[in-house]
Amino acid sequence: MKFATRAVALGFALLLCCAGSAQTAAPGSSPDPAMDQVVHDTCGKRIVLLGEPPVHGFGKVLDFKAALTRRLIAKCHFNGFFIESGIYDFLNIEKLETSGKTVTAKTIQAAIGGIWANQEVERLIPELLHGVNSGKLTLGGLDDQLSRGTYAQSEMPRDLAQYLKGDSKDRCLSALERHTQWQYSSAAPYGPDDKARLIGCLNQIEAQIDAQIQSGAAKLHAAGAARDFQMAVSLKKFLSRDFPEPAANGDADTQSSNDRDRSMYQNFEWLYSRMPAHRKIIVWTATSHAAKDLSVVPDERRISMGSFLHRDFGKKAFALGSSEYSGSYAFGSRPARQLTAAPENSLEARAFRENQLTARYFDVHQLRKLGRIAARPLGIDFKTAQWNQVFDGLVVFREEHPPTPSVR
Repeated sequence: MKFATRAVALGFALLLCCAGSAQTAAPGSSPDPAMDQVVHDTCGKRIVLLGEPPVHGFGKVLDFKAALTRRLIAKCHFNGFFIESGIYDFLNIEKLETSGKTVTAKTIQAAIGGIWANQEVERLIPELLHGVNSGKLTLGGLDDQLSRGTYAQSEMPRDLAQYLKGDSKDRCLSALERHTQWQYSSAAPYGPDDKARLIGCLNQIEAQIDAQIQSGAAKLHAAGAARDFQMAVSLKKFLSRDFPEPAANGDADTQSSNDRDRSMYQNFEWLYSRMPAHRKIIVWTATSHAAKDLSVVPDERRISMGSFLHRDFGKKAFALGSSEYSGSYAFGSRPARQLTAAPENSLEARAFRENQLTARYFDVHQLRKLGRIAARPLGIDFKTAQWNQVFDGLVVFREEHPPTPSVR
């Protein structure tokens, strides 16, 4: 599907500003010039991918992304928020909406998942909840992976198995629950036979849902059947990456990563196709998935979700990267770790020469002028690349810190 052909020109012109000057804020703007500049550059886009280093352990970038998301929804009328979390729980949120049941903050927290169970992201949840309950915002999960403590883990197996009958229903429900709740043991571990059994069940479920839709039997519940079908499709893609055949290039991890990014892109396609006209989507993800092209980065063989979206949307898509000059980070409940010092000639070191900024934004033109330069937006290690070919803009934080643990 080529989305770019369907994109329509916006009916308003954005105010011209200082072409990405990182030193001063425009009169009357917020005290955060980096934020103002990013809003200026992204407000008129159709798709904005908000990246963060893949270790997901930086509090300031999360706080910045949450504030930026609120600005894009309130000021720039973005009406979709898709996140690198499992698609399953967000489809369940849609099911709750359409059945007239209340969507709660806890439901959204669970859907977002433990990787973002921190106060920085939780500050965004009231905005997401208001948008959903007012009908002004569509939420969506892009990933096909399963998370703990979710609808996908506890209730989805029964919702999928309902399309089967008799022994097939009982057998598949047992297999699905065993997997989503990880009821394997050292004596009976998960293996290729379990994978084959699960995929066989999901094929049966897909066939039954499709038959019901085609026959008109599911007419009154067609939307629900379509959601369940997409859950089965996504779960099958997730399982298909287990016990892979040897990759052609000998790099099974890269192949699995690329398959996952393609799966997220396909889920984006499906979610996007079901939204009304004038769609403007925020995509909350890691920089490695947001990047518009990773092939220009040394030793990178990954093909990002962002590369597909930039192919489809062209200049209507915007990939925002983030990095850090100094500080510390922590993934989940793990101990904080100190970042290595930024080299003198790195992008991060240049960001804070002769200024007292806490965050510095480089637009695509500034990134181009820097040329090939060492930076670490793709993780905690420095790589040398022409970063304007990877991102449309990059925010660098002077001193990072780990996310603030959730109080729940």
